[in-house]
Amino acid sequence: MTARDRRALLFGGAMVLGAVVALRVAPWGIARSVAAKRELHERASLLSRARADLADAPLLRDSAGVLTRAVVSLAPKLLSGDTPVEALADLSGWLTLAASRNQAKVERTDQLTDSLAAGRLRRVRVRAALESDIRGVTGFLRAIELGDAVLSIEEARIVTADPSAGEQMPEILRVEVTVTGWFLAQREKGKEKGEL
Repeated sequence: MTARDRRALLFGGAMVLGAVVALRVAPWGIARSVAAKRELHERASLLSRARADLADAPLLRDSAGVLTRAVVSLAPKLLSGDTPVEALADLSGWLTLAASRNQAKVERTDQLTDSLAAGRLRRVRVRAALESDIRGVTGFLRAIELGDAVLSIEEARIVTADPSAGEQMPEILRVEVTVTGWFLAQREKGKEKGEL
């Protein structure tokens, strides 16, 4: 092999090596560098958000305290019981009490299914049918809306029991009303003590 052949082989090898570096290694290195820079930027952003959240931690603790106090102050206004059955019994009791205080006669109460929930707060619904005169009906509705427990009337339907009754007879009204109330459900197993 002559010196000229050796130079040609070295030149050809350098060209092949330069092509591999230029076409394979350089794009891979550039892509890795761009990806590493992007990841570094994302981590820096995450770190700055975490620092900001840690700086706001005392405010969050204060907010949690305010929320806890609000739930505790709401507790007397909730239905008693920590299961739907107990809450429905309490709701039916409130309806019966409001009816008896206003000379209304409860004919029936029917449980309605309800899956609305907000954290541990759950809603129960009852449809009640009762009879009374106009004073009894307005007193009953007022007692439900303004009572100690937070109850709300979703739907009310009032019809006269006997439209053909004369003026000598007192008018008896039939009322069908859907009432909702909230209760605090039993804490699920595995939840920590401080959690709502």
